Amino acid sequence: MRGIRWLPLAALALACAGQPEASDGSQHTPDQERKISKVEELPPRPSYPNARRGLLVTRSAGDYEIEGAWQANAGVCEEIGIVEIYSGPPGFGIALFLRMPEGDPIGAYPVVPAAADLPDPPAALIAVQIFLERDAYGFQAYDGELELSEVGNRFGGRFAATLREVSIDMLTHFVGVFDGIPVESLPDEYCRSLSDSISASSPTASSDATSGVR
Repeated sequence: MRGIRWLPLAALALACAGQPEASDGSQHTPDQERKISKVEELPPRPSYPNARRGLLVTRSAGDYEIEGAWQANAGVCEEIGIVEIYSGPPGFGIALFLRMPEGDPIGAYPVVPAAADLPDPPAALIAVQIFLERDAYGFQAYDGELELSEVGNRFGGRFAATLREVSIDMLTHFVGVFDGIPVESLPDEYCRSLSDSISASSPTASSDATSGVR
């Protein structure tokens, strides 16, 4: 299984190969003449779409239209409480990254901007990548909330966030619902790399590193 990879500074990225097939999805080339640079200029945030079992269903409002329903898969690193949900055909991908708290993971997760270090739980990151024939666009969410309502062998929930394109600064409201997304374990090596990243960014690790400098 190929899914999301955590990249310091570049944050989330999707592997284009091996992604689920699209279903009723659409992405349109942005209109450069109507680029929105302020959140206050965005149209109202759209309502949540109806859930469809096994799919990620999205709506948007702003500079870029990302609306449709796509098959989705989820991967989990159980020992460190990390879940990745990814959806989309080759050339287009939506990625959700969750750090679950200890105990009951059901509830609200603030959507935070991507950074070099993994966020403290509970937290969610959202990224969208589009590769067209001559252009490529990378969107990252920098605010919002994800609500997790189903865990176990399948994951379900919904989110509402604001996306910003990292190169040309376009803005788009982005909402989605995911229901009954099948879950499998992420590769051990990948989970160990995430665990090492968490350990390296912990206050204890930083303190130990500092105390070793003379």
